[in-house]
Amino acid sequence: MWTADRLRKAFLSFFEERGHVVVPSSSLIPRKDPTLLFTSAGMVQFKPLWAGEVPLPYTRAASVQKCLRLSDIENVGKTIRHETFFEMLGNFSFGDYFKEEAITWAWEFITEVLKIDPSRLYVSVHPEDEESCRIWREKIGIKEERIYKFEDNFWGPAGGTGACGPDTEIYYDLGAEFGECGLGDEECDRYIELWNLVFPQYNQRKDGTREPLKNRGVDTGMGLERLCMIMQGKKSIFETDVFIPIIERIQELTEVKYTENPIPFRIIADHARAVSFAITDGAYPSNEGRGYVIRRLIRRALVRARELEIKGPFLYRLVGTVSEIMKQAYPEVEEAKERVAAIVKSEEERFLRTIEGGMALFVELVERAKKENKPIIDGKDAFKLYDTYGFPLDLTVSLAREEGLSVDEEGFELAMEEQRRKAKESAKFYTEEKEEWNVITEGEQKFVGYDTLEIETEVLAWRGKDRVEIILKETPFYGEAGGQVGDTGVIEGEGFRMRVENTVVTGAGIACIGKPEGEIPQRVLARVDRKKRLSTARNHTATHLLHAALRKVLGEHVRQEGSLVAPDRLRFDFTHFKPLSPEEIEEIERIVNEKIYENIPVETLWMEFDEAIKAGAIALFDEKYGKEVRVVKIGDFSMELCGGTHVKSTGEIGIFKIKEEGGIASGVRRIEALTGLSVYEYLKEKEVLLSEILKKAGGKEKDIIQRIENMLERMKEFEKMNRSYEEELVRVLKEKIRGEKTGEVEVVWEKVKGSKQMLRMLADEIRKRGKTVGVLYRENAAIFLVAFVSDDLVNKIKAGTIAREIGRVLGGGGGGKDYLAEAGGRKPENLPAAKQKLFELCSNLT
Repeated sequence: MWTADRLRKAFLSFFEERGHVVVPSSSLIPRKDPTLLFTSAGMVQFKPLWAGEVPLPYTRAASVQKCLRLSDIENVGKTIRHETFFEMLGNFSFGDYFKEEAITWAWEFITEVLKIDPSRLYVSVHPEDEESCRIWREKIGIKEERIYKFEDNFWGPAGGTGACGPDTEIYYDLGAEFGECGLGDEECDRYIELWNLVFPQYNQRKDGTREPLKNRGVDTGMGLERLCMIMQGKKSIFETDVFIPIIERIQELTEVKYTENPIPFRIIADHARAVSFAITDGAYPSNEGRGYVIRRLIRRALVRARELEIKGPFLYRLVGTVSEIMKQAYPEVEEAKERVAAIVKSEEERFLRTIEGGMALFVELVERAKKENKPIIDGKDAFKLYDTYGFPLDLTVSLAREEGLSVDEEGFELAMEEQRRKAKESAKFYTEEKEEWNVITEGEQKFVGYDTLEIETEVLAWRGKDRVEIILKETPFYGEAGGQVGDTGVIEGEGFRMRVENTVVTGAGIACIGKPEGEIPQRVLARVDRKKRLSTARNHTATHLLHAALRKVLGEHVRQEGSLVAPDRLRFDFTHFKPLSPEEIEEIERIVNEKIYENIPVETLWMEFDEAIKAGAIALFDEKYGKEVRVVKIGDFSMELCGGTHVKSTGEIGIFKIKEEGGIASGVRRIEALTGLSVYEYLKEKEVLLSEILKKAGGKEKDIIQRIENMLERMKEFEKMNRSYEEELVRVLKEKIRGEKTGEVEVVWEKVKGSKQMLRMLADEIRKRGKTVGVLYRENAAIFLVAFVSDDLVNKIKAGTIAREIGRVLGGGGGGKDYLAEAGGRKPENLPAAKQKLFELCSNLT
């Protein structure tokens, strides 16, 4: 059988025998191409070779490239061939062979190695590409009626710039059972594109113009999954050996069979592959860029899982199946599977909590639509679900379909467009009109702060009144940028002095801000606060060490999301899917301090951007860099693009201590840390605190742990006694508390003294009486209430609706499950109105 592994090996061996260098697949995340979120074709890693930007390491290459494209996402699962993640078999020529060899070898591999029947093959060419047409006709012997000419037989470039040119495509006829249509009909699956041979002849610039390529050549791409489908005799790519084990694993998680409803199976299997590979290569779920693509794929899979009656997190369970299928070709997926599964599960749980939060509103919308006999959910309401609770439109559509309703998708898009318009307006910020710059000296500014903290220089310009901004010709002051705070210090001249309170980067240059004393002269002495600058430099270098240590301990998925580098502390935000364990924090601290004690020289180098990335320097994905960049290198441990100030060697940092670690957003953690004297001061504070605890608790330092443990044990005993008391109280109160009868329904409104847990237990017991709806509440600093509905009434009224409506009356909010929900508020004076609201909500239950 022609398995995927066998096909990969056969393809690479065929071209290796013909003088091609076998090149490993590059990462799904293009390290050197800012125009692409993901690697979308086999040629992406070879762009510089065609453009002549680098010396050619070889003139012929072959690869099996992992790719990710979102252009066909809406068709995934609906057709036999569309997918987001796929593998592309490709052979490439850089100024070596051209059309004749490429076409001849492609035909030879397909018909002689794979033994595909030539009578089932057709080709297409660009109308102006007479050379390719002639080769097919005269060299290969393809009859004229099997050669089609299409205007869109022109490929590229990937990302809008780079190599491009005419192409010729080879199609396979699957047979009449797949449709009665002609070649090129996108609505029909009969003729499936098998291999695309692109002939890059031009380099497309950003402005759309083209120039001849320095190294014209060949770029071919054949989808492995489609080839598997043909060679394995399957009716879709989803029945091949790269998909079917995933589909079988999904079937184990549901009672629904693939044959009963194949589309959700296909979508989930495809997205599991895409997510597994993308996270392995360093992508991470977030709200922007490639992170949003990952988040969207995970959420789409969860939405589709509802059709299979899968309710909880499940996609993470497919990661191991994906790695098992792909580990021979891509061992990195196997190595990363546990980390990937943990990230996916965390993201799934987060989204499921989001869904739970918005379900109460969705239920309310369904009830309203049915009550008003409307077959559709309003677009504005669907947008509210999206905007407030993160419900994707396809989730709302899917849930509405289950209720026999549709969604006003056009209205949703209008509401989305209105939000974009408002966001655009709010993004415009207005400030007090700045005064024009008062120019004193002509010239350009130069930053000299890497080399000196004090310099005699001239004032180029200034503006302001009570507080002014001054731009110096040579400035040692570092302007706030890259997370590092601006310098402070002093500017002095004849009859003039200004304490620099901050330094910022303006459109005119680096400006020092302060309150001037005297008239601003032409020549001044500029002096940076040395103590603060050195403290800031310690923290900045420590931030680089921390970043490298995090990647070493947690994995290379760690990416900087923000930072603050100040004289007294540092703060570092980074991607990670769970809190750090005490052991991980200890290990990170140990590594950073080890590198400090090694006293490693800190080098700063100026390099070409591409050269720096190739050397392994870390760059921020969303940051804009020039052609030449500054690289900060700490031995073999850390290498980052950075414009900030640093110590000359790590020993100057002194000591490093993590003060705090916590989450600030989904998938984003924050570390606050200290260096140098700040660590000493922090430890002194801890020492004072420990002394106070010893005084209060009595005894010696070595006894304090035992004393605390004894106190905690006594607290547990008290809690256990209190829990027993509350359980006994619930048994009494559940019989004592009675509501008012509204027809056959009992409506309860009762004030109860007790813990939140006690109110929950009591509500759950009362609702077991049947035909019961009610609210139990308590008054402390704020009002807490539990709404409940007996099982025989949940199809008529939801506890979540009651909690939310009464919460609003009390100046708060609430929500929860259909049978038990909670709310809070801070307006006790509205309790009578809240009670009235409960009875209004229950008025239609009789």
